[in-house]
Amino acid sequence: MKKPSCLALLLAILSPACLPAQTNPGIEERLKALEQQVQGLAKENADLKQQLGWKGAAAPVLPQPGGKETKVIVGGFLQGQAEFGHASDPRWTAVKDRFFFRRARIYLAGSFAEDFDFKAELDLQGNTLGAGTGQLARANEIYINWRKYPFANLRFGQLKPAFGGEALASDTNIFTVERSLSNDRLTDGRQLAASVAGDLFGKKLSYLAVVANGNGANVSANDNSKFSKSARLVYTPVATATDKLMVAVDGLWTEDTNAAKSDFGLPGNLFTGSRRMSGVDVTWTHGRLDLNAEWLHGTFKPVAAVPAAKFEAEGWQATAAYFLIPAKLRAVVREESFDPNTATGGNTIRTTTIGLNYYLKGEDIKFMVDYLNGQVPGSNTDGSRILSRVQVVF
Repeated sequence: MKKPSCLALLLAILSPACLPAQTNPGIEERLKALEQQVQGLAKENADLKQQLGWKGAAAPVLPQPGGKETKVIVGGFLQGQAEFGHASDPRWTAVKDRFFFRRARIYLAGSFAEDFDFKAELDLQGNTLGAGTGQLARANEIYINWRKYPFANLRFGQLKPAFGGEALASDTNIFTVERSLSNDRLTDGRQLAASVAGDLFGKKLSYLAVVANGNGANVSANDNSKFSKSARLVYTPVATATDKLMVAVDGLWTEDTNAAKSDFGLPGNLFTGSRRMSGVDVTWTHGRLDLNAEWLHGTFKPVAAVPAAKFEAEGWQATAAYFLIPAKLRAVVREESFDPNTATGGNTIRTTTIGLNYYLKGEDIKFMVDYLNGQVPGSNTDGSRILSRVQVVF
């Protein structure tokens, strides 16, 4: 007597789950029904690959945790720029027409089930507007974060101080190609620090406090035995799907030794002494319209009493952005002013910016062009400059 094949036995076992109820169906009918199901699954799989952007049989390479973290993410972004024209403010003094990468960053981030996050980011282009050569990769944002309690996230790493709303905004989400001059001159960049941040009262109120070395990025030594301290408080009275209003106040207090500070009339653009900074900013989103404004002020007391034993500097910017085509084409207008010494007349730098942003795929693929018209007292090279950027976030 001929023994039944393994395939026949398997089909006999699976037939109740795979086939409609029949009376003694034959093996050929069962095979035909099974083949149809396999073809259906293959089609669904092909459709899913097409939706995910997979081509052929090649699936994307996914990062795998090397330790015991629950997930690992690899990402980054590129910002390629072309610039033409005059020095609309001192940041472009002696800078000619050029092509360059403003930022080229790649990072590795992840998290643990024990409420720890981490991130290590490299900048491959130096992150500077200066006309530099021999740019080398360097650390940008690096941190370890403990997030167990929403009202108190503890972070250690290379962080931005808690001063300046425009400075704290993401480099990929700002409305203009470059931040305002007052932001660049009155705020500080990333530095080794420890911070605590959190949300209170149903996210109506949020805060950030930072204690840092105070002498810039990628410097493991402190310039003295004192720390830079900064704090920021944000109140959000309105937060709906179409409207959001935020009002923030912040400050920074530091004792510096040879801190780099340009355009204040300091010897060698280095500052030694005390700084007391304060600021306020407002952001309002209403449908297609975005408005934001910021005022920054600083009191400087240089040890060498140059340009004075005590002087004050301030600046402001006001920006309006409107989607001419929803989620695609946005027009931007900004007015700004920077006064490096309020006791001296005729030294205020003013700039008007008009721009257009085209969002091919949101912030992930974005094209920007800005026209800047600057007035720099005492300069014979000021005037108009055109900035353009293509941005890719991956």
